[in-house]
Amino acid sequence: MKLIDKYYRYIRPFRFLYGGVKDTVSHAQSSKRAEEWKAKGYQGAKLDVCGGRNPFNRNEFLNVDVVDFPQVDLVFDVTKRFPIPDKVIVEIISLATLEHLRAPHVDHVLHEFYRVMAPGSRVRISTPDIEAIAQGVIDGDDLGILNQHLFGKFKSDDTEDLDLHKSMFPAETMCQMLEDIGFENAKRIPMDIGMHDANYNYLVEAYKPV
Repeated sequence: MKLIDKYYRYIRPFRFLYGGVKDTVSHAQSSKRAEEWKAKGYQGAKLDVCGGRNPFNRNEFLNVDVVDFPQVDLVFDVTKRFPIPDKVIVEIISLATLEHLRAPHVDHVLHEFYRVMAPGSRVRISTPDIEAIAQGVIDGDDLGILNQHLFGKFKSDDTEDLDLHKSMFPAETMCQMLEDIGFENAKRIPMDIGMHDANYNYLVEAYKPV
């Protein structure tokens, strides 16, 4: 755990004093990173799709989002064609994103993943586990937590429509969708990324054939 993470809950109430400066610096860094990778045609880049306010790993992944948050590197709508050439991305991670899209848009995004990924590259996808959520309802689990996973967690007025959940798929179905597109070795893997509740979310991976 980083030192700042350990004490962040004490620092957070004072963000109004330093937040503007921090966001300005983060935005400048993101803009610079985006331009550098664009100049290289994104060859060898890794994408964190819709990392938003909480990117997965900024040291390795370019954060993509439709909202221009300070730590977002590439701003575009994933329901449209990605502004990225074919076969250049070496890894994609998508955490808590696909559930915010309608089913046809999910299909589009998965096809775009396949198009922009280089042969042999890996994609990882985490999304709410509708089967675990249903079992949680039967077992009488905390209804507030279940509702967040079913319908989405409110974050701010600016993103309320984007926070809603619109579609979910069992893990086996997601793996089959990936393989139908052309990915191989699609399977569920341990939910070890530490960003979302492993009780109600799954993580799958698949590879683009060499």
